[in-house]
Amino acid sequence: MHVVAIHYAPGAGEKMVGGLAEALGKTLYEARARLSDPEGGPAVVGTFAEIEPAWAFAGRLRANGIAPILLAPEDIEKEAQRFLVRSFHLGERGITVVSRRGETAELAYPEIQLVLRGVRIDERTEIKRTKERKFSPSRFLLTGGMILTKTTHKAEPVTVEEREDFLHLYAEGAPPLVFRAGALKYQSLGPALRPSMAANFAYLVDFFRQTLPNARYDERLANRQGRARVLGPSLGENLDVAVTLLARVLRRRPESSR
Repeated sequence: MHVVAIHYAPGAGEKMVGGLAEALGKTLYEARARLSDPEGGPAVVGTFAEIEPAWAFAGRLRANGIAPILLAPEDIEKEAQRFLVRSFHLGERGITVVSRRGETAELAYPEIQLVLRGVRIDERTEIKRTKERKFSPSRFLLTGGMILTKTTHKAEPVTVEEREDFLHLYAEGAPPLVFRAGALKYQSLGPALRPSMAANFAYLVDFFRQTLPNARYDERLANRQGRARVLGPSLGENLDVAVTLLARVLRRRPESSR
């Protein structure tokens, strides 16, 4: 899959609506819906199975004065490229982390450019089986009033949703440090250790927000509405694409993102 996205500053999407509508062959209303995030871009505006139509669409955007972001499959951040944190130590000058495979890495706090917070939502379908006893007039009559009810069995699919908070820390020249709430050991928090996983993860988020005042912080991937504004209707819950786009545009210097 090849993804074409555009980036716009908060409040600046309206001036792109006409050019986007023309490139898409859609109405102004449909184009405006992709440029309405109050936080600005990025926003996915096209997905393609092959690279040639993606190039052609990107060319139409450029012709209309819109700079596209083109992601090929190899550009999308994948699990193998990430440093999946298992344990950590919050030092005075930086953080030391140990991965699930026992690897160790260190980052000085000033090196961290971006803190990306979100929620991973996994859905699966299960079969829910229930039984119910109901009054049965026919059985009542056939048995002379000895049997009043009959048992009915139902099997119906239900959607089960599992949610897990995550944080990605980005620094130049280093793989993303990925903190997933359910996979972390929190013992290194010491006196700050909370009684629940959710409280410990919230403490970790607050710590980074206070300790990294020069790093960008973004949490639009923490809810479905934020992800939908980035990904649009075609990609649904493709979190890796959303993470890749946000990391790409938010790590730029402000001058280069205009």
